[in-house]
Amino acid sequence: MADGSEISVLEARLQRLEEAVYGEESDQRPEPAVESLANFQSHVGSSLEGYDRIKQAWRKLEDIEKYLDPAFVDRLTLPDTAKAEVVLSAEKDIKALAAQLEELQKMKEVFDSEHIRATANYTSQLHSLAQVHIEQQEQAEVLTDDVRRLLTEYNRLVDLMSKQFVLWDETLTKYETANLPKKSGAY
Repeated sequence: MADGSEISVLEARLQRLEEAVYGEESDQRPEPAVESLANFQSHVGSSLEGYDRIKQAWRKLEDIEKYLDPAFVDRLTLPDTAKAEVVLSAEKDIKALAAQLEELQKMKEVFDSEHIRATANYTSQLHSLAQVHIEQQEQAEVLTDDVRRLLTEYNRLVDLMSKQFVLWDETLTKYETANLPKKSGAY
């Protein structure tokens, strides 16, 4: 049987559990946790009356939980000697990983250095600079389109003026040839 000290330890644990569930104030507790659990168990028991399949499932619940445990398959398929062989076969990889972890531990000072911690400040500055760069690229594209449009318009205007000058030159040449004194045939 349990002596008085074990019972007092259990009562103290139960008291801490009730305080964790219900809180510190005792006036908010509707009933002790043990009574609540007992009532719940009696309600579950009475609700299962006449349902033999559910009763069987409750009895088999422990087996079901055991079968659902992922380690259960390992216990069935691999004996301890086979598990030891698996670990020993991976010994080379484990040692390489351990060496890499030791090297990483030695480099911890570098990773925790002031320069690495300061990169957070630079990251925000780089982000803002990248935003400025993107905006400037968009502005450059707009300016390029404007310059292209202006050059097209300039070339069209120069072409039009060249045609106009050629037309004026032809007209002027025609009038000049018409107003030239006619040479007489006798000297």
